[in-house]
Amino acid sequence: MATLVLDNGANSAKIGYSQEKVRVIPNCQFRSKTSRLKTFTANQLDEIKDPSGLFYILPFQKGYLVNWDVQRKVWDHLFGKEMFKVEFVDTSIIVTEPYFNFSSIQESMNEILFEEYQFQSVLRINAGSLAAHHYFHTKPSELCCLVVDSGFSFTHIVPYCRSKKLKEGIRRINVGGKLLTNHLKEIISYRQLHVMDETHVINQVKEDVCYVSQQFYKDMEIALSKGEDNSVVRDYVLPDFSSIKKGFCK
Repeated sequence: MATLVLDNGANSAKIGYSQEKVRVIPNCQFRSKTSRLKTFTANQLDEIKDPSGLFYILPFQKGYLVNWDVQRKVWDHLFGKEMFKVEFVDTSIIVTEPYFNFSSIQESMNEILFEEYQFQSVLRINAGSLAAHHYFHTKPSELCCLVVDSGFSFTHIVPYCRSKKLKEGIRRINVGGKLLTNHLKEIISYRQLHVMDETHVINQVKEDVCYVSQQFYKDMEIALSKGEDNSVVRDYVLPDFSSIKKGFCK
């Protein structure tokens, strides 16, 4: 019996069999300004010659799965012959869901995974619970841990004690990858170059150059410096999708 693990995020899906390497794939569909009549699904993004000004069709809104038509098409692509060639009758699936997920969404997911795809068994679980399980498994002497689960739409801080999630202690911050990308688009657009329509490009910029500061106040002082004393500033070459397919730091 094979076990397929699917971290079904609002922007990207991480998928793989339990004993194999994980693949990270966009969990959405795209339309390009150069091929408006064609819709690209998941990793078909690589087929788009000019990904500037991409139009995203997302199955998630505000962190919750609401567009099942789009999600089905993404799953059909992931589970189908082009990717994982899933034998549903002989496969169990572990799929993540957001904290405080709505019962209607849970019921719809159960119905689709069991009745339409006909998986042998399904486990719906929070991604943070899997991280906590791994932590307690590798460090059995520890009684408690705190999981910071930062995703596309928001960030959850979740306490676990004796492998159990303490629901009353969960805190949610409405800050995630989407907000950070949008904020970076605004900063660049107001200061240098208009990039408000270039979500894909600026998201790559964010992933290439942004980081979590370990010494926030010290880094802020460095950012105010000029010339070579400023080690925070980066020069970034944007792609032109002709000779440069992906941006890079100088």
